[in-house]
Amino acid sequence: MSPNVSNITTDHSKKREEKNCRSVVKNRQLPEKKFELRNSLLTDLFESNQHIKTIYHVFIATLICLFVNTLIHDYAKKGEINIEFRLIYWGFGKLYITIIAWIGFFVDYMFVLRVLWCLGKTSNIRTWDCLWALSLLSYYILCFRIASLIVTTFQLPIASASIVLLEQVRFLMKIHAFVRSNVRKVLDYKPHSDQPLNLPDFSKFFYFIFAPTLIYRDEYPRTKEIRWNFIVCRILEVTSTIFYYSFLLNRFLLPFYKDFCMRKFTWSEIIISVFENSTVGILLLLATFFMLLHSVQNIFAELLRFGDRLFYKDWWTCTSYSEYFRTWNIVVHDWLYTYVYKDMYEIVTPRCKIAARFAVLILSATVHEWVLTYMFGFFFPALFVQFVFGGSLLSSITPPKTTILNVLFWYELSVGSGSLVSMYTLEFYARNNSPMENPSFRDYILPRFFTCNCIE
Repeated sequence: MSPNVSNITTDHSKKREEKNCRSVVKNRQLPEKKFELRNSLLTDLFESNQHIKTIYHVFIATLICLFVNTLIHDYAKKGEINIEFRLIYWGFGKLYITIIAWIGFFVDYMFVLRVLWCLGKTSNIRTWDCLWALSLLSYYILCFRIASLIVTTFQLPIASASIVLLEQVRFLMKIHAFVRSNVRKVLDYKPHSDQPLNLPDFSKFFYFIFAPTLIYRDEYPRTKEIRWNFIVCRILEVTSTIFYYSFLLNRFLLPFYKDFCMRKFTWSEIIISVFENSTVGILLLLATFFMLLHSVQNIFAELLRFGDRLFYKDWWTCTSYSEYFRTWNIVVHDWLYTYVYKDMYEIVTPRCKIAARFAVLILSATVHEWVLTYMFGFFFPALFVQFVFGGSLLSSITPPKTTILNVLFWYELSVGSGSLVSMYTLEFYARNNSPMENPSFRDYILPRFFTCNCIE
């Protein structure tokens, strides 16, 4: 055989191998979420590295400094010590309505899952597939509407409203996870066959209600015992973080913006304040992360002896937003990956990553905007714009992990957080200090701080 023929044969063989490899990859399904016994990353770092734990001590010392600063400030300005808890009292006002609403969500959730569980055991479920799918979609929309009506009807303040809205979202994500995880069993079930329909016991999705995960499994890895001292420490962290929030807002953010629309501001003042609030913005972001994704999740995990506590990864080492979105909130990311991205990629738009990513981005941005709209009481899609445009553009860039790029990432995150905090605070005071009589639809959707003529 001549060298040319040999080369041609070899080239054809390589092409066939590459084609076969592509075929295998093409037909391969995306991996599933695997649960295993593991601590949260910060828990391991605090226990194993004294240097990392020192950073934790620094934040505690900062909280103490803010507390002492508040005492000294009040005594120097007013001649008396008056610790300002009014912001916390206001934020969590009408908490009894929030509790009643949560109980209603819980009862409704249990009822719906119980109905779905019973329907799954009926013999003619296949004839109702489309009807129940449409009914479930209508139920999702109705639940969103009910939560928004509760917040608007009772005029719930920000913290109480956020609990109602976020808990409704969590319940709906749990319902969808349970239905999606068991729907294949129901659809493949043949009523007159000898094989029974093995749906999970009611106790399993009762446990799933409170488990700190949005991915349904019949069984989860469990720890051997409950460490009550661990739970007490996490509760103290949650309480301290709430006070940390209050101090940051009262000392650095609200004093400047609370007079907006009551006096004229200049654009230079606004721009300077946005950059000055970058530090406040990143501290609020870190406080939110630590309280919700570390402390709260670990409380429920410890109470339920839930073993897999990978609620986040080392997002602080990121150099790109694509990595940040995947590691910041593993709980929600796993749900979006399993029930949105994976279904889009494997079923709805087979092997189309762009469509799957777009679906995840739009759904996440829309739900975030819905929560913020009813939490603050006005429509101001700053986060939505940042999600859709900034997130879609920056998430496609995957730079290498270097110190300079990590510093740049933190700077961008600080400026972005500061600008969001500043703009939402501006809009809040613009609408509250300058209310409009008989506002039109245009007044609802346009930013008030642009149209109130308070900026020179």
